[in-house]
Amino acid sequence: MRLAKPHLDIGLFTQNIEPAANFWSKEVGLRIDTILPMRSGWAQHRFDAHDSVIKINHYVDPLPQIPLTGYVELIIACEAGTVWAGKDPDGNRVRLVPRGLDGVTGVGIVISSPDPARLIDFYVNAMEFDLINTRTACCGDTLLFFVDGPGGSETTDFIGFGGYRYLTVQIYDADDACNGIIARGGRLARAPENYGKVARVGFVKDPDGNWIEISARASLTGVVPA
Repeated sequence: MRLAKPHLDIGLFTQNIEPAANFWSKEVGLRIDTILPMRSGWAQHRFDAHDSVIKINHYVDPLPQIPLTGYVELIIACEAGTVWAGKDPDGNRVRLVPRGLDGVTGVGIVISSPDPARLIDFYVNAMEFDLINTRTACCGDTLLFFVDGPGGSETTDFIGFGGYRYLTVQIYDADDACNGIIARGGRLARAPENYGKVARVGFVKDPDGNWIEISARASLTGVVPA
């Protein structure tokens, strides 16, 4: 897969933006890059973590109560020598580790699954991520750690309360990337569409039902959606 950015992004939803923003900025130590209006009642607070974007989606209306995904923990490299672990106000697990621990130089994402082997096969073959070992893959400098446990569930949308809800892969052509993933055994969750002049975006699902955003963002590709 031809990446427009060698880092994955990750998104979650909250209705309580003030404590969430304070947590990510003050406790985790991330810089907020921008606040992106998505639609009425939905604004995305974008925090930078080594060029990965932690997307804190503030949703005004009550969030649907849908099953959690298999994206269970976010790991962020830091310069300090100590390991810190905590949860944001909505219970999402975050860990800070010294840069280079377990290979994490940017961010790492822990994915729980009842069948990690099946899942890693999807990310390596359908998504064309690189295999590190039997339990680890990478997309650019973002590491994915696959562990045994409850996995994602089939849902009709990625918007919901609790947990990390989706990954984002930044590529050059959303239609071509989605078609390639489908041809290699993936499933289309939502056909690509334009988000104004910002990006052309589609979604696929992994075998456990976890959502993955396939995004061709104009600021990265240099191509404004027509």
